[in-house]
Amino acid sequence: MKINYDRSIVDIILDHGRSQPERPALIFDLGDGAVERLTYAQLGTEIRELAGAFAANGLAGQRIGLLFAPGLDFVRALLACFAVGSVAVPIAPIGRRRARLNNLLVLMAQFDPEALVLDASMAKMYGEELNAALAGGTTRFLEFQSLTDYREPFDPVAVGPDDLAVLQFTSGTTKEPKGVMITHGNVLADETIIRHAFGHDGDSHFVGWVPHFHDQGLFGNILQPLFLGSTCVLTAPAAFIKSPLSWLELIARYGAHTSGGPNFGFDLCVRQAQRKGLPDIDLSSWRVAFNGAEQVRPGTLDLFARTFAPIGFDRRAFLPCYGLAECTLVTVAAPPWSEPVYGRFDSGALSQGRAEVVEEDAGGSVNLTCCGPAMAGSTAIIVDPDTGRNLPTGEMGEIWLSGPHIAKGYWQRDEATQDVFGAFLSTGEGPYARTGDLGFASTDGIYVVGRISDLIIIKGRNFAPSDVELIWADISGDVGQARSAAVQIEIGDERHVVLIAERARSQLNELTESASQELALALRSMCIEQLDLGLTDLVFVAEGAIPRTTSGKVQRRKAARLLMNGELPVVCSAGPIKPWLERDQKRVATVSP
Repeated sequence: MKINYDRSIVDIILDHGRSQPERPALIFDLGDGAVERLTYAQLGTEIRELAGAFAANGLAGQRIGLLFAPGLDFVRALLACFAVGSVAVPIAPIGRRRARLNNLLVLMAQFDPEALVLDASMAKMYGEELNAALAGGTTRFLEFQSLTDYREPFDPVAVGPDDLAVLQFTSGTTKEPKGVMITHGNVLADETIIRHAFGHDGDSHFVGWVPHFHDQGLFGNILQPLFLGSTCVLTAPAAFIKSPLSWLELIARYGAHTSGGPNFGFDLCVRQAQRKGLPDIDLSSWRVAFNGAEQVRPGTLDLFARTFAPIGFDRRAFLPCYGLAECTLVTVAAPPWSEPVYGRFDSGALSQGRAEVVEEDAGGSVNLTCCGPAMAGSTAIIVDPDTGRNLPTGEMGEIWLSGPHIAKGYWQRDEATQDVFGAFLSTGEGPYARTGDLGFASTDGIYVVGRISDLIIIKGRNFAPSDVELIWADISGDVGQARSAAVQIEIGDERHVVLIAERARSQLNELTESASQELALALRSMCIEQLDLGLTDLVFVAEGAIPRTTSGKVQRRKAARLLMNGELPVVCSAGPIKPWLERDQKRVATVSP
């Protein structure tokens, strides 16, 4: 596969403006019709004029923090950064409202931007406090609106494949976020690889709701369609969360070819359809329904396909995939327009590091989704992280990646860069990027089991917390996996497995002590039967209490720490830990590494 590094992503977009000036490039729609739209000709003009404003304000070649609400202004600012050779740093206003300002300042301290650009919405919310906090420092504070009246066009600077384009901060699932250094070459490589692997062309129009500061939203939903010359329809994440079916309505309205998101997004659509019924729409245009950013669940795919088949959804549209910020976006993907591939594996063998296929109805087994092979132009292998041995098919180990889309490293973190991006096999082959994810290979491709750091380790056996969470989903009737967290804690010399489960307020009001005990008993029984794993406690919290990253991934280690520190708002629980928490605060408890 040939990757053309002669032109930047901005050059490509400007070419689209000359070859198809009237085609819609960007549309922002909150569900009730387009709020704003730009043709490729209009986008090209705005990129050059904004680049002129950036250059006139001394921002060329600088690190620029971008704090924007959902909408097209972020895309304008991002592309203007590229055009003047600056490094764009998308910033997420994360955390509870009272903590967001401090979180923003902590994040900016990591990359020390020369300028912080905010749109009107963010300026109104944080501008006065941020301006005061940055006073006397080296970071300039600029409101985006003040730059938009500049009308002197600027010719994009020439950038090379090794020049930095984006500092993409990781979601912080297990550790504090790190700035992944994405080069212009990484962007072109991954967009080229995705185009071929997903079967895209210039008429593959997109709909996306994933936040623009997340790698899936940025490099998938925004830059892929602009790379292709197709139409990018964006909506606000909050609009999707408020009404998940609005996502599907947008796909139907715009005849989108490609749209997707994390696994929980598909679950939310099913949940709303079960409550409100199916919308009167046609989903037959949807040919690529990518599912990534968290573990892809067979039950989610099956239930979504059954639910929305009556309105034109074809399960062959599902495209499970796997990637992370360190590889720009994605490395492993199932073939487009094909049936999802599942595998049922013996739980006991998996706990010992082996993948043994069993019959569909076999007890003591788990069902997993194959994310497909490494996409053409990239490599994914399974490695013993302790020895560096490349493992054969069916043996579990760490997923290692290589290819031209692999990032340059972490911003100002040389030790972490060497540890993650400088991995070599015992044979000397490399370098590879270590993902920290556990998986195994089959003839169909890679199966992702979970984060190595999240593993539950009992008596030398490894268990994926997601398997416990899946059992809870079956017992509770909750759709999807994003509403629970299986964690391991230590009390003295003993290790315990606890499931923290979110419940809606109405469910909590009806949850008696006997009912919680019955649910805990059912969960323990099924964990023993299916996984041969003893579970200690079932802890109930209100909906939204489990900590998550900006992309919706459950932060299991943080949830465990909050539980053990008494900072998780526990409503009720069943098991021996609750009375310990209430009566004997002097005992020492730690979260298992």
